[in-house]
Amino acid sequence: MSSEMSSTIKRMEGQPVLFAARPTRLSLQQLNFGEDHYRAVTVNVWRNHALESIVSLANPYFAFGRWQVAFNFGDYDDSLMFAGHAPADIELLWLDSSRYLENTDFASWSEWLLTRLGVLRSTSTAPIIVATWLQNPEQRQQMQALVDTLPDIYFADIGSVCHEAGVELLDMRIAVATGSPVSNAAQAVLARKLACHWLPAAISPPIKALALDLDNTLHKGILGEDGVQGVELTPQHIALQASIKALQQKGIFLALVSRNERVDVEELFAKRDDFPLKWDDFAATEVSWGDKASAIARVAQALRIAPDAVLFVDDNLGELVAVTSQLPTVHAIHAHDNAELTQRALEYYPGLWRWKVTADDVKRNQDMKANALRESLLTEVTDPEEYLRNLQVSLTFNHFPQEHLSRLADLCKKTNQFNLAMRRFSLSEITERHQSDNSCVACVQLKDRLSDSGIIAVMVAERHGDLLVIEELCISCRALGRQLEDTLVLWTIRQMPQFQTCQQVAFRVQHGPRNQPAVAWLAGHLEMAPDAVQEGLNGIPKHKLEQFTPVQSVKLTEE
Repeated sequence: MSSEMSSTIKRMEGQPVLFAARPTRLSLQQLNFGEDHYRAVTVNVWRNHALESIVSLANPYFAFGRWQVAFNFGDYDDSLMFAGHAPADIELLWLDSSRYLENTDFASWSEWLLTRLGVLRSTSTAPIIVATWLQNPEQRQQMQALVDTLPDIYFADIGSVCHEAGVELLDMRIAVATGSPVSNAAQAVLARKLACHWLPAAISPPIKALALDLDNTLHKGILGEDGVQGVELTPQHIALQASIKALQQKGIFLALVSRNERVDVEELFAKRDDFPLKWDDFAATEVSWGDKASAIARVAQALRIAPDAVLFVDDNLGELVAVTSQLPTVHAIHAHDNAELTQRALEYYPGLWRWKVTADDVKRNQDMKANALRESLLTEVTDPEEYLRNLQVSLTFNHFPQEHLSRLADLCKKTNQFNLAMRRFSLSEITERHQSDNSCVACVQLKDRLSDSGIIAVMVAERHGDLLVIEELCISCRALGRQLEDTLVLWTIRQMPQFQTCQQVAFRVQHGPRNQPAVAWLAGHLEMAPDAVQEGLNGIPKHKLEQFTPVQSVKLTEE
């Protein structure tokens, strides 16, 4: 058995411990998933109480997600001077608020904290997480409002996490011995939250789709043997399906990947009114007796996402091993006999939880369903102008998108195919450039008669003398295939204030594993083969952009 297969099996076997209702210190410490890591992450910790015991409990979760995390612990420092700061992927403020609030009021403390956050933000472009507990809902709302005043800062509400888990947050009896008043029961809960939600949501490309098995996963029993009315929907399976449907309503794609007769599966969803999930909830369906790895690859292609954005859920450990062996970047969860455990594994799987769900996230499923109609229309209409005229395409350009900066950073993080520079600009980096007279941050919104796609493109440009450098160019995969790339990119650049005073435009390029569509587009304008496009800056004379004429059948507006 290969080490990859062995690692997958160990991780699946560890799920009952990791995702127990109340994980225990002893059971977590006994887990060993080996040294199979995909990503190294560095976290600076600025604190006034201990975090080490929580980190030791978080390590199995990091290993499950294939992260290797190095924590740089500063000294205990109520003053938050950030002494000895070094670059890191995440800045974590781990604060015992009571140490401040016993000597001052909340308003004064929050005003001081905002000042310290401003100092850290001026030093670091990494996401900042402020983890603390507060006394009442009003203070929590005020803290959220406070962190929202600076870019890429998140409030991790320790008190609410413990309250929802039903554990006591504080145990003053252990404070002297451990360096923190956080109770032992709370430490295990917070370790899972830190490793599965807070850190991944700050820096990881998110999971975009669930590829779901059917038998003994979404229900109990085997459809081919038990029949439509014979498969059992236990209360736990009802809750599991409801939680999956909630994810779908937040913009996560659902795909059904099942070894069954398609006609039987369609009949199941048509006749079982007690299923929270409906056939139309699935953006893609692969129901056959074929290979599941190939099916998931087709799902990813149909949804225009990479396999590493897919989470596969199946009750058959052999299927999980087979899929992850053929598609090593696909995420996997073992569907347990007790569907409550499967539900909790989904709840905490790294990359599914979001700090914030945007309106554009919610539009994603509707837009994907509309793509099938667009592709059908494309086969019927051969003239590109007629195709776009029939769709009634409207593009809205915004070169001062102050209110959309968070969405633009999210798009930079998520986009893989049409992403020229692969820079992955953070919210703080985008905000910094938005505020600079020498730079321009622009975005484009797309709408047609079938759906409103929302913001689907972001561009970050910087002027260097007579040269305008496109440092970041991302177009969502949802917008590809509508023959709009030239208008989206070239017209956006044409309207930039910095374009008027430059003599040449250059696109920064970095070759990635999946950004061939973006490189091929640029190669066409450079009049060369895609494999001839070099990493670094690739220039295009200004007059080529000045001569560009957008498609006449597309409505263009400026916001």
